[in-house]
Amino acid sequence: MVAIIRAALKEEEHLRTLWRQRDDGSMPHWVTTQYQEHWKGSHVTLIITGAERGAPQVTYVAQAGKLRGPGDDLKRRIEVVKPYRLLSPVPWAELEALVPQLSRQYLLRDGALPSGAGKHLLKALSKRASDVIPHLQTLGAGDRHSPALTPAARLLMDERDATLTSVRMADFDVDELVSWDQPHEDDDVPFITRLQTRNGPSHEDDLIAHDVQRFRDWLGPQDWLNRAGWAGFSQGEQRLFIYNANRKAAEKTLGVDLIYYHESRDCFVMVQYKRMSKGSGASEWRYYPNNDSNLTEQLERMRAIDDECDKSKRTIDDYRLSARPSWIKLCQGDSLLPDAKSLTPGIYLAREHFDQLHRRFQTAGNPRSFSRKTVDRYLDNTEFTDLVAGGWIGTTGLGSKGVQRQLELSLSGSREVIFAAVTGGSPSKRERMQRRRERGTDRRS
Repeated sequence: MVAIIRAALKEEEHLRTLWRQRDDGSMPHWVTTQYQEHWKGSHVTLIITGAERGAPQVTYVAQAGKLRGPGDDLKRRIEVVKPYRLLSPVPWAELEALVPQLSRQYLLRDGALPSGAGKHLLKALSKRASDVIPHLQTLGAGDRHSPALTPAARLLMDERDATLTSVRMADFDVDELVSWDQPHEDDDVPFITRLQTRNGPSHEDDLIAHDVQRFRDWLGPQDWLNRAGWAGFSQGEQRLFIYNANRKAAEKTLGVDLIYYHESRDCFVMVQYKRMSKGSGASEWRYYPNNDSNLTEQLERMRAIDDECDKSKRTIDDYRLSARPSWIKLCQGDSLLPDAKSLTPGIYLAREHFDQLHRRFQTAGNPRSFSRKTVDRYLDNTEFTDLVAGGWIGTTGLGSKGVQRQLELSLSGSREVIFAAVTGGSPSKRERMQRRRERGTDRRS
C-alpha cells in the first residue's frame, strides 16, 4: 500500500541532515508519529515537504511502518527507512491534478491510502519523476523487476563512480555536480558527457583549456578515441581535469581503470574496478575471483606497475603510508544510481592486500569469495578518498613519463580509462578542513 507523510519544518531540516547515504549503502532511519487509525502495516511512503510554507512538494520516497513501543492515545510511532530523494521535487498540486477525481479526497490527509488511490498516486509520480522508478521497484511497488545491467550500463556505472571518486580525491566540492542524464537506451555516451554542473562547462577557462590540451596529448591522437569526453573544474589555485577515454565497444571492454595524477604532489594512484554480485535470495554482495578469467593477467600488470614505482622512490620524497599506486575497488550494485553525487558502495583493497587474501582463499577451509563478511579490513569510499586527498597513499618520484606509460598500458589492454589530473598548489590539511566547513561538506555522505 501507499501512504503520505507531510513533514513539519523542523522535521524537514532534520531529514536534510539525517538522510545521507553511508559508504556501505545504508541510511539512518527516521522515527516520527502518525494517527493510529491511518497506519496498519508497511507502506511505500511519499514524504511531502514545504506544506507549512504553503508550497507542498514530494521530495522523498521511502518505506514506512509501525514501530513497536508506546506512542500515545491517538498516535503511534512510525519508522521510515530506505529513503530516496527525488532529483527534482514534484509540486503536490501537479500530482493531485493527475489523480482521478474520486481518489483526490484521500490525498487531503496523512496516512495510508486506499489501494486504488495509492496506485493512481504512484503512477502520477512515476510520470512526473521517472528517476524514482528504480527505487519504487526496489521497494516492491514497481510494475516489473529491474533488468540485469547490460555491458554498456555496467561500464557507465563504473565510469560514474570513477569520475565522482576523482572529485572526492581532489577534495573539490561535490555540490558542483548537479545531475546527470541517465540513458534511455543502451547507448555509448560516457558519463562525463552526461554530467550537468552547477556553473556550466569550464571550456572557456583559459587555464583549464591549457591543461586539457597538455593532458590530452598524453592520451594519444583523438581519432582513435571512440568514446571520449572531458570536464574541467577550478577551486582556488587548483584545477581538476577529468577525461573519459576508450577505444573499444562496451562488449569488448574488460573494465574500468581510474588513473589519478596529482601534479604538485607528484602522486599517482590507479584503481581497477571489479563488480560484486548477489545471487538469488542472497543477502551479501560477493566477488568470486575464480570466476574472473581476466584477473590473473590484470594482477600481473598491477604488480609490474607497483614494482616499477618501488624502484623510483627516493629518500627525499614525501612520506606515504603506501607508495604503491595499485588498488582494487569491489563495487556492489545492480542498477544505476540516479543522483550525481553518491559513490557506489564498495570495498577498496591495496593490490598486495588483495593478493594476500586471494592466496588465502585458495586454500582448503577458507572462503572462496570477497565480501564484507570474509574481508575484515578494507577502506570505504570516505577513508580511501580522504587518504588520497591528504597525500597519504600514492606514488612518489614516478614523474609524468611514468603516468603516461600507465595510460598507454591501460588503453592498450582493452580497459576503459578515467584519467583525472590535478594541477596547482596543494592546500594543507588545515586549509582543506576549513574549506569543507565553509561549504558544509559531510564526508560521511
